[in-house]
Amino acid sequence: MIKSSAPWRAAMIKPCWLYFIVLFVSSVFLSGCAEHRVVHISSDPSGAVVFYNNKVIGETPLDVTIDQHMSDYSYYSFRVIKDNYRPANKSFKEMYYHQTVEDVIPPKIHFVLEKRKKYTINITSEPSGAMVTLNGEVIGETPFIYTIREMVGLPRTFDFVAVKEGFPPSEKVLKEFQPQDNGATYEFPKTLHFLLTK
Repeated sequence: MIKSSAPWRAAMIKPCWLYFIVLFVSSVFLSGCAEHRVVHISSDPSGAVVFYNNKVIGETPLDVTIDQHMSDYSYYSFRVIKDNYRPANKSFKEMYYHQTVEDVIPPKIHFVLEKRKKYTINITSEPSGAMVTLNGEVIGETPFIYTIREMVGLPRTFDFVAVKEGFPPSEKVLKEFQPQDNGATYEFPKTLHFLLTK
């Protein structure tokens, strides 16, 4: 009886072990096959630096593979920046727990960048011919026109100093501020005049 039951037991055990092995391998394979989306990112003009979830990934135009986040209601954020242009952002969020990255992010993302506004200041002095510095750097000799781009980020401070031989320096400071609740916005003066006296 013992000899005759051993082959029967062995025949029953092998299929069970094969079943568990196949199940384990399948689960590992499926867990490793995360969803992803290949996205073409472009901008007008091109050459903008691209951030994905606050990390630099290249310059437009570029193709990038976005992997599925291993969580429900995932958030995917894209941002592009370029000198003399306003930053632009596009974000995508899963609205349902069963959505994938392919459901949420389109295959092509295009940004149209707007130029930052320019403010021109006519800088003069009495007497003329004064050397003017801005935050310690020489920007011209009076009279001349200086151009400032609109603010991006935190408010800035502009420290103008006019210097001419035989006269003490003259200083003028401009401080930007964020748009106020009452609608007030910072405006640069159209002229900046230094009166140099001995």
